[in-house]
Amino acid sequence: MLTTVSLLWGLGSPAFAQQIWSGTGRIISGAGEGGTVELKLVVADNRVQFISGPSKNEPPFQLNNSTGLNGTVKMNAGTWQFVQTGNELGVSLSQNNPYRIIRYRLFPKP
Repeated sequence: MLTTVSLLWGLGSPAFAQQIWSGTGRIISGAGEGGTVELKLVVADNRVQFISGPSKNEPPFQLNNSTGLNGTVKMNAGTWQFVQTGNELGVSLSQNNPYRIIRYRLFPKP
């Protein structure tokens, strides 16, 4: 019972706050150029986890949240770059094999 109470309290505490971001992207260069794609991710405790997109099966990673969601991370799917401006998250994916660049505009879900 104590474990259940502790777990329930922990889920309501700010340390477990999460935000879902989603939106569309455009393939701006490479295979599929001009195509539109969707991306959804969740941010919890400065950790980012892809819910959809090319990195959805990869483990979560840490971004420096002291300046918003900004930073670069290399994953199996390619190199992701994150730039948060207010209530918008710009995300770019650069891939080498096949060569492709995708730019996304994500917005928080209420």
